[in-house]
Parts: sequence; structure tokens; C-alpha cells
Amino acid sequence: MIRLIASDLDGTLLNEESMLSEKTAECIRTAQQAGILWVAATGRSLKTASELMRTAGVSPEYLLLNGAEFRKSDGTLIFQKSIKESCAQEIIQMLMEKKLDFEINTPVGDFSTDCEFCDTARPMPAVEKIFDAQIKIQKIFIFPEEQNKLKNIKEFLKKRQDITVTSSATWNIEITDRQANKGAMLEQIAEYYGWSKEEVLVFGDGNNDISMFEKFPHSRAVKNAVESLKKNAEKVIESNRDDAVAQEVCRLLQHLSL
Repeated sequence: MIRLIASDLDGTLLNEESMLSEKTAECIRTAQQAGILWVAATGRSLKTASELMRTAGVSPEYLLLNGAEFRKSDGTLIFQKSIKESCAQEIIQMLMEKKLDFEINTPVGDFSTDCEFCDTARPMPAVEKIFDAQIKIQKIFIFPEEQNKLKNIKEFLKKRQDITVTSSATWNIEITDRQANKGAMLEQIAEYYGWSKEEVLVFGDGNNDISMFEKFPHSRAVKNAVESLKKNAEKVIESNRDDAVAQEVCRLLQHLSL
């Protein structure tokens, strides 16, 4: 029996307008009423993820920043992982030297070198101020204007053994601590509630969802997912534009009611 559903947001649960459809919102509420725990598993921070869910009238729990954080539906922090200070400092200094745009996610807020692109973030302070204040950095999100620089940066970063390097789209790179990814955090959440991996169902579309698909046997990739994720999926369903997650969960709920 499925007790926990974890779904990625952008490209999976959200439609092409990056919104939650009423059909999907109603599906989440129905699943919760049936006793299923719903977890929004996203690279987003609490602020942007919770605003989306609140607007749609739903209240899931949150696996945030690609697995760097887990919060209850009311925002209560349960688990948190940060990038080692020396590692974060080296990466940020490298990005600044190369004049690449990036955002950092911290417990005290998000900061960006391009606030027009990341309109929910504050301007990036001097690097020294960040580390002098001993602010923990949970995720570094790189979005260079010159996309041809992405491949070389990713190859350089993947040589490091102390970070997880992934992406939610072809135009970005996302960095977290080595032990912080969606799969590892979801595994910790399942253990926290006392549920087995067979009692978890996961949905996704991007490379940052692969860790969930590798750890949990019941996995669904939307039709618009990257091929690398589809290869790891138990099943490929319709696309996010078709409310595919809602369709699949409705079938599950009908089966439970039989």
C-alpha cells in the first residue's frame, strides 16, 4: 500500500504555466484525506514552493533545495544539510572570477547575482560578508547567460567528491552537499515515518529526480521527462500538460477504495 507520494514540481506536478491545476490540487487533497502523505520534492526554496501550494489551496510537506531540507506543511524544519564552508567558498569565488550568474540558498534567505532573473532573491552581498557571518549555504544554483559555458563548468564541478551536481533543466547547474539529493532525503523521510521503500511512490521529469528513482521501486516519469530519467522509471505516464500525476494518483485511489 502506498503511504507517501513524492512529486517534483516544475515540469511534473505543475502545468506549462508553472501552476497547479484545480484537478491536480483536488487530487492532492483527496490523497491526503485517504491518509497518504504528500511531499513536494523540489529544487525550490520554501518561499516559492509554499506560495505555489498555498495559492492552489493545498498543504503538502516539503523536500526542498534538491534534498538539502525537509519541512512540515507549516514550515517546521525537520532535516537540513549544508555545503561545507570551504567547498562553498571555493565554488563561489570561482563563479565570481568567471563572471557567471548564480543564486545561493541559505537559512536566512536567497541571494542572487541577477535579481531580475531570480525575482524572489535579494542582491548578492560580498562573499566575505557571507562567510564572516557564518551563513550556511544549502544550494548553489548556476544560470550563466552564456550557455556554452555550462558543460565545462559541470565537468569541472563533477570532479569534486564533496558535492552533488545535478540540474533541473538544460540551462542550469544545481549544487548541494554530497549527501544532499532528493533520493537520500526522501529515504530519510520514509524512515522518519517508519515506512518502507515499497510504500513510497515518486514522480519526476529531470536529472535531479534520478536519485529518487534509483532508491524507490515505484516511480513514474512524465512523458516530457529527460530520457535518462525514463530509463530509471518503473512506468512512463502522460505529460505534465495532461495532469499526468493527478491521473495516475486517481487510478491509485480508485484501486484503494475497491
